[in-house]
Amino acid sequence: MLKIIHVSDTHIAPTGQLVVGLDPHERLRQVVHAINTKHGDVALCVITGDLTDRGDEASYRTFRELVSELKVPYRLLLGNHDNRANFRRVFADAPVDNHGFVQSTADFGDIRLIFLDSLHDDHPGLGRLCNGRLQWLDAALKEAAAAGRRSVVFVHHPPFSVGVKLFEEMLIENPEPFLNRIIADKSLMHLAFGHLHLTTAGSWNGVSYSCNRGVAHRIVLSLEDSVAEFIPSEPTFDVMLISSSGVLVHHTAPVADGDVIAREYATEDGRGRLVMV
Repeated sequence: MLKIIHVSDTHIAPTGQLVVGLDPHERLRQVVHAINTKHGDVALCVITGDLTDRGDEASYRTFRELVSELKVPYRLLLGNHDNRANFRRVFADAPVDNHGFVQSTADFGDIRLIFLDSLHDDHPGLGRLCNGRLQWLDAALKEAAAAGRRSVVFVHHPPFSVGVKLFEEMLIENPEPFLNRIIADKSLMHLAFGHLHLTTAGSWNGVSYSCNRGVAHRIVLSLEDSVAEFIPSEPTFDVMLISSSGVLVHHTAPVADGDVIAREYATEDGRGRLVMV
């Protein structure tokens, strides 16, 4: 079974600067430490965009220092808070497609992971998958299917509504061409995205999906409100277990040893033995 870590929305700012009153550097450090200590066996850590809060080079350099502490390989995607040119100046070795979009694939046996660049250069909130990016996706999906591989797609923006009014105008722009592709492609197993600062998962027109809430600030779930309310919940990441049978997604957060209040041990009678810490 393939084990993947999904991280999103780190929103790193220049050193010393807070984002929504929170320290994004410390929050990312906690996630990096949790991955290194608890999930060192993962095949890949995927970070799906909004790497920085403002897209400036200084923030990308700080982000690079923080993720360099990861002891597992990682792949970076871009979101609406990012800047492609500044990202590529700092991460010159990041894989890109023939058009310069930050798109790539990674194959693990009979599974292909596909990473899309949904950064919209002309809008601060919307995502975009232009014809060039979609043609690249077509080729990646066809190549995978020809090799007998099933695919999991990672992207920053969701392409469809998740029932939250606040984000109705911040999805992928003109999503139909993309949606038509992922609905029709029977080798597609799952779609993973970020952007929402909410935990959500489900199935849309037969497409299985999950959203990582992110490392930075959390938004209070409100289906009808058009005002975002931020709260200082813990940073999060998702643990994905992928096999030919399907995709399992575990939403979790860093846990310190001092956070444990009790342990329950199995007993022969099935009742268990609870020990307070």
